[in-house]
Amino acid sequence: MALPNTVKILRILLYILMGFVAIAVVGITLQQYPGSVFMQVLSLLPAMASCVQVFYLQPGRSAVRITLTVTLTVYTFGALYGLVMEQSPGDVVGLVLGIPMLVLLHQRSSREWFAQAASETAGPPSRQAAN
Repeated sequence: MALPNTVKILRILLYILMGFVAIAVVGITLQQYPGSVFMQVLSLLPAMASCVQVFYLQPGRSAVRITLTVTLTVYTFGALYGLVMEQSPGDVVGLVLGIPMLVLLHQRSSREWFAQAASETAGPPSRQAAN
């Protein structure tokens, strides 16, 4: 099965998120963002974890789909919290990237692609000849 369009778009959005994470890390390093460094780094951890998983997007890796769902959900809720509670306009980017990635991740074609190789390689259990 070829790479579905939903997974292609998901991969592109993860690369875009990776670019924003790199910009944020440089901004934190140069101390251009207000607030404590601890909170800044803590808010970037789910995004960093999501970015790393772009290299593991392969058919049959249902665990990557699950962990990507968890990290993107935490990242999106963090962005929503930052937007509502701290009124940070930069968190709009987190919502604009996070919500579509979660939707794409749970489309039927994406689910089938992630489950594809696992079902193809799973065969009947091997039986040992009884002596």
